[in-house]
Amino acid sequence: MLTTYHSYRDYIFVIAYQADNPAYMVDFLDIPEIITSGDTLPQAFANACEALDVHLESLLKPGLQMPLPKHQMHVKAA
Repeated sequence: MLTTYHSYRDYIFVIAYQADNPAYMVDFLDIPEIITSGDTLPQAFANACEALDVHLESLLKPGLQMPLPKHQMHVKAA
């Protein structure tokens, strides 16, 4: 399994790929309600960003509070 970690709007999400599953699956660590994927890694990334935007916008319209990101990405120099 290939797993990559990404950040968008301070929310961390994971894109996972398995050879036996042709889609790149996206998992938001702080917002499990968001479900999306893509046929390629760039498409999965774009779909994840769009899904997060739509989700957060749907919370703002009725005046609900946006969830605060609980996870942070740390990058170490090699």
